[in-house]
Amino acid sequence: MTSLEDMSAEARSGGPLAQRAAARLMTIMTDQPQRLAELLAGSRDWPQPRLVLGITGAPGSGKSTLTDRIATEVRRRRPDSRLGILAVDPSSPFTGGALLGDRVRMMRHATDPQVFIRSLASRGRLGGLALGAKGVVRVMGLIGCETVIVETVGVGQSEVEIAGNADLVLVVLAPGQGDTVQMLKAGLMEAGELFVVNKADRPDAERLHQQLLTALETSYFARHDLSFGADEKMDCNEVLTDPPKVLLCSAAEDQGIAELVDELERLAELNAERWLARREEQAVEEVRQAVIEEVRLRVLHAVGDNNGGPARLRGVLAGSESLDTLVDNVLVELAAPN
Repeated sequence: MTSLEDMSAEARSGGPLAQRAAARLMTIMTDQPQRLAELLAGSRDWPQPRLVLGITGAPGSGKSTLTDRIATEVRRRRPDSRLGILAVDPSSPFTGGALLGDRVRMMRHATDPQVFIRSLASRGRLGGLALGAKGVVRVMGLIGCETVIVETVGVGQSEVEIAGNADLVLVVLAPGQGDTVQMLKAGLMEAGELFVVNKADRPDAERLHQQLLTALETSYFARHDLSFGADEKMDCNEVLTDPPKVLLCSAAEDQGIAELVDELERLAELNAERWLARREEQAVEEVRQAVIEEVRLRVLHAVGDNNGGPARLRGVLAGSESLDTLVDNVLVELAAPN
């Protein structure tokens, strides 16, 4: 069996089998996310993306169309660079299937050899999915993608976790999805570093833009205690960043996309060193998550149907064994040599 190290070398080589090796690596990262630690071993000299952009927002806000337009503009500006797109689609809780509709919306890029599109179905998984998505992003960096776009299924805890592996999180909103209070309830103020009001051709778009600006400025001043008459002064060593920008766009009409990419380019240039340092710190956290995922899988196996798990669990219910004792016994069994 070909090792991850061999597949990584093949994918990085740019040879005739590089794309196939990269696809195999991404499949492994999706199906066996705990192997990300193995993939990262000795990867210090891997090429790094210039920008990893996470795009999230409420379902129906136009994330996929916006992703497609951003990709088109990036390819126009950087025709010789490779672009990676990771689209996470929701799985049906009943059938387990997923439409993977983002591929349909991005058909214009299907024949572009410089664009690598990968779709992931959520399969009802949270932590494992996030870890697998991070592995796919790492592989996209390995094959030389200068820009990687991660589009999530919609705002939620797991989706923000996935986008949290990005350098920059872009939140997409659209008119008709609620007022400012709904934005605050959804946690969008904390999730985003750049905001886009999409579907700007609609009548309520300008009002939503103003509401969002007000909400972000209020949150910014409260967070840094800059209100008039504040008793406590901010630490003079604290570095203040500007409040997140809010841009008006219409992905369907291709309006405001150039200005959005201008802002992405500006932020990438400004934060290049900081983002690179943060990725190195994230690698340590990704190994931690890989360890936790591997432990979780081994515990599931230990209490599975094939290992008498149900009987042991019924023993806890019957009071013949305490939960702590069962956990201790499972850990001892896992630690025992095979």
